[in-house]
Amino acid sequence: MRHPDWEERLNAVVAKHQALPGEWGKSDCWTLTMDAIRAVRGQGILTKLGKYKSEAAGYRVFAKAGFKTVEEALASVLEPVPVLMAQRGDVGVIERDGIISSGVFTSAGFAVRTIYGRTDTVAGKRAETITGYDLQFFPPSAVKQAFQVR
Repeated sequence: MRHPDWEERLNAVVAKHQALPGEWGKSDCWTLTMDAIRAVRGQGILTKLGKYKSEAAGYRVFAKAGFKTVEEALASVLEPVPVLMAQRGDVGVIERDGIISSGVFTSAGFAVRTIYGRTDTVAGKRAETITGYDLQFFPPSAVKQAFQVR
């Protein structure tokens, strides 16, 4: 069940991550996704995966929990949904340069956080960077897999 104020809460999460500089474990693709899920549902999921301060530490936390990618982690607790059926507030994953990254569907597109300081392309589609802090919005067609958030 979605939180009664999920839309305002989701907008606040997106604004928060637009304002923050990229930092592992604070404002990266996974923390954006987890913050979005918490905003939409009113409670978090996979909270044990949120304790890391570097990319390498993040991979170790996921591996210790039995996951190779953020996609595997999301699939362990959320229902897959066809990408074109995803709604605002649902989450998903894209593949960028061989790396799976997670994000959230918004009214502006599929929002993904990067801390690499560059604009990415996925499946030949260039992301729109809204701020200098690298919160990027891709068209839904760039999403590899979507997951329903209720």
